[in-house]
Amino acid sequence: MPIYDNQGTYDTEMAVGYAGMEADTSGPRDVASRIIETAAVAFGLAVGRGTADGSAKISGGGFEGITIEDKTRTADQYAVGEVAAVKRKGSVWVVADGAVTPAGTVTYTEATGAIGVKAVATGIVAIPNAKFENTAADGALVRVYLG
Repeated sequence: MPIYDNQGTYDTEMAVGYAGMEADTSGPRDVASRIIETAAVAFGLAVGRGTADGSAKISGGGFEGITIEDKTRTADQYAVGEVAAVKRKGSVWVVADGAVTPAGTVTYTEATGAIGVKAVATGIVAIPNAKFENTAADGALVRVYLG
């Protein structure tokens, strides 16, 4: 329920998270630094390997990880040439691409980096050892565990 005053409107409850936010930092964790190639990458998207050593990009080869937020950025994304934090193990919040449940296979769309439960096909790849930690509707936040 929002609070109204002459300064504006404020939520009375905090959001559980946001795309790219680490959901749990107490367990196993592996974050790599990767230079972004080709196009800007928003927080909470899957990236693949880039063409140069130590790089990553949307539509890259294989699954490298999920970009996590960096509060020093002025936009919620990493620009081309910037060093991105890419989570390879642990839990991270993402926006669900389709309705998801913990029983669903975690996949990502190579062209967009969106994470959901689409059937594996050309351009849609299963993320090995990953699982959804909660149920979420299309476009809602969901926790993904990378194992």
